[in-house]
Amino acid sequence: RCALNKSPEFKEVNERAQLDISEPYKVYRLVPISEQGVVVPEKKTREKSSRKLKKRKSQPDDEDSGRVKLIKTEEVASQLLCVDEPLLQNHEPVQSEGPSQGTTIITRDALDEIRLDVRIEESVPSATGAEDSFDVAIRYLGQEVLRRQIQGTDVRITYLPSSSIPPTLAALNARFPRIPLPEPPSSLLAGPTLQALHTLLSFMKKGIVLTSTPQGVYGKRFCQGRIFWMGPHSVTPGPHRMERNTEPVLLFSKDVFKQELDRFCSAGGERPQTSFNLCFGEELNNTEDLSNKLIIAQISLPWAEQQVQNSVSFFETISVFQTLAGQSPLGEITLDIVTVP
Repeated sequence: RCALNKSPEFKEVNERAQLDISEPYKVYRLVPISEQGVVVPEKKTREKSSRKLKKRKSQPDDEDSGRVKLIKTEEVASQLLCVDEPLLQNHEPVQSEGPSQGTTIITRDALDEIRLDVRIEESVPSATGAEDSFDVAIRYLGQEVLRRQIQGTDVRITYLPSSSIPPTLAALNARFPRIPLPEPPSSLLAGPTLQALHTLLSFMKKGIVLTSTPQGVYGKRFCQGRIFWMGPHSVTPGPHRMERNTEPVLLFSKDVFKQELDRFCSAGGERPQTSFNLCFGEELNNTEDLSNKLIIAQISLPWAEQQVQNSVSFFETISVFQTLAGQSPLGEITLDIVTVP
């Protein structure tokens, strides 16, 4: 799964590889933009590489002819992270830390060598509940009053009025983790707006259920109060109202997100969005200020954000390689692949 083999920006030079020595390495050539995507016949490539090797062997090894500069890059990692792996294929998102780098210049009689040690650490979390998760932030009139992170495929956002009656056994054994809408904080000024907030909460007792499936995140409304939503994958202009007693509504499409992530990996541009908003009791559209709404629930998806961050880290690593290749007269980078036990 080496990213260099899948990237159009690099091409392996098989004739210069040394795999049968104690410290094997491969050689990659930085492909100019004008040549990317163009398939070169294998025969011509071999003939060109052969002529190039013969020409190099015929050159005298003379210090007066100029020192040869080679850039060798050691990539010390179990595998170079490939961020365009199919989303949801193994349900094991990869978390990657940014590459740590150290550069030293070694001067020899006939060789100026720049050695860059790149370590890309990757860790695969437990498959249980590792991918499906929710980061829920509740805001009253723009003020955040609650934030919870749920690991799992389901969550219910509901209002539980203060009561001295202990919860029933059915409530304790409820399937879905619950996020209770809190009472309005004392920092909110008394007035008609605060009264409207109290009234709205009373209609949110049965709440809304969010469920994550292989297709995406769905929402189903059970409360009496109206719920409007706004997300990155809606196919019609808003406002989008969630009705009761109907089929669940697709709020976030994993298929569309994967397509956006693939485009981001190949061409860059705008980062894919990884969250959506729920508005209780009021209509919501793209042009409105969320801080003026009585109750807003912002739902972020940590697993999706991690996928985007992995892509950003990959681009940063490629940028380092391109910078180093630009310092080489041959436009090539030698990678010494070392497996970390």
